[in-house]
Amino acid sequence: VEEEELNSSITWMEWLAFCVLRVKTDKWNRFIAADENQKIILDFLDHIFTSRLLLFTGPGGTLHAGDSQVRHAPEQKRSKLRRKKRVHQLRYLSTRIFEAASVFLQVLVCVLSNGLNHEDWPQVVSDDIHRHLERLRSKVVTLRGQAEGRTLLPLPLCVERCLTRVPKATHVAGWPLDHGLLYSIETLIVQWSGQIWNVLRKDSGLLLLQGDHPGPNVELQFWATQRENLLGIQAQIQSSKVEQIMEILRRVKSSYYSAFKDVCAVLEAEDIDLYLRPLRRQITNLEERGFPLMETLLPPLFHTLCLIWSHSKYYCTPQRMVVLLQEFSNLIIEKAFAYLIPEELFKMELEEGMERVQISISVLRTFKELFHTYRLQIPNYYKNTQDIKLWDFPETLVFKRSDCIMERLLMIEVSLDFLKLEKVELGGSRGKILSEMVFGMSEEFHDRWRTLRESKYDPLDYSNDVRLPETLAVVFDVTLLFIYQPPKGCKSHFVFQLQSGWAILGKNLPPVAGNLKWSQELRNRILTNRSNFCQLAHA
Repeated sequence: VEEEELNSSITWMEWLAFCVLRVKTDKWNRFIAADENQKIILDFLDHIFTSRLLLFTGPGGTLHAGDSQVRHAPEQKRSKLRRKKRVHQLRYLSTRIFEAASVFLQVLVCVLSNGLNHEDWPQVVSDDIHRHLERLRSKVVTLRGQAEGRTLLPLPLCVERCLTRVPKATHVAGWPLDHGLLYSIETLIVQWSGQIWNVLRKDSGLLLLQGDHPGPNVELQFWATQRENLLGIQAQIQSSKVEQIMEILRRVKSSYYSAFKDVCAVLEAEDIDLYLRPLRRQITNLEERGFPLMETLLPPLFHTLCLIWSHSKYYCTPQRMVVLLQEFSNLIIEKAFAYLIPEELFKMELEEGMERVQISISVLRTFKELFHTYRLQIPNYYKNTQDIKLWDFPETLVFKRSDCIMERLLMIEVSLDFLKLEKVELGGSRGKILSEMVFGMSEEFHDRWRTLRESKYDPLDYSNDVRLPETLAVVFDVTLLFIYQPPKGCKSHFVFQLQSGWAILGKNLPPVAGNLKWSQELRNRILTNRSNFCQLAHA
């Protein structure tokens, strides 16, 4: 199913490239054949690094992909358009969405909102046009912000025009404020609050919760993008027009004024982005260094993480550090996979395979041991002993995947040791018999090993063991039906209660309290089984 969805998404992108960019088939085939472009498209479809993808054409009509902001093309030379020719030429540049937004905001809005253009229209039609125009203008501004990778707060026309007529210094008592304007402003604040809340509720650990395995670059990119987005929102809120809106809300003592009084998320994003920047060089070194030589880079990495924990005001929380450590663990695991080559692990020479497995075990074990070592040294990084915060989160939150990989690697290491059984010769009076038994075990193991070598099984995919869960799922489905069935001994009593028309209450309870108590007990019985379902990992 995932492969079909991926093919349909790529086909849709191909159709867009043909229709919008006028790309030829050979240009598209050359573009999609490049490994770099395939990685960019897959990352976009999986929402790993960015939530936007820009396709544009370069010199010679070649197709390119990226996620950076598109720059406007330089202005063309002006030339007069003679009436005799009456030639109207529309140039579709690579920045169509920006030109369309500019044309709509600067031309269509001015034409349709001008009262002189619809003097003969009924008032109902004119008001309806204004409402649809405001709604469409808000959507265009929001869409333009999404295309630019930032959040734009739309300002309605009625509010923008009225702000120019509202005096900046007037007393509340003599201030003739239009209630329609106040309603439009409060509606605007509600819309802005929704947009800002969508930005603030973004979580850098969302991909981990979805079951993906991102690297630490995702964390750094997330906070850099979050910082730029929040700074843009802050700049819009601190503009002169928005300050007038805030002043109006303050004067009328509106409850919506407190929504924009304090902005702490900007300080948080700036602080986190500042302290995460030193990790960029270390991440680059980890990605470029060979896997057997990675152990020397791990102590400086944990030293930097401890400095971030002790100096950052907003990143010293278990939730954020667990996410960052998980992403570094994913980076090391991905490097181990690239070094081991899982599909070739059973097919390579015994000595080479054993060496690769042992090196991988050593690196993963060193990473976990350094975590425990620096975990105890956290107090040494604080100058003031009163502000010490320890890494008191469980290690299973960080090393759950790493421990599963380690367990599988130890199993493979033992399996590789079994290949040496054919060289074992035992002496003594029963040496021949025991040697034959060992040889039989070796032959049986080689038959199993040969089956593994010929199969396409990934030995490092610990999530591929599905036979036991499938069997347990069948048993669980059968047992689930008996939970809501009454016991056999209580069947007649249950039927009697069902036919009586009311519930059996306690002896010492009045009718109202008895019914409430009976409802509460029934609710607890239902929620007990329901809470047990929530504990299942694959419910």
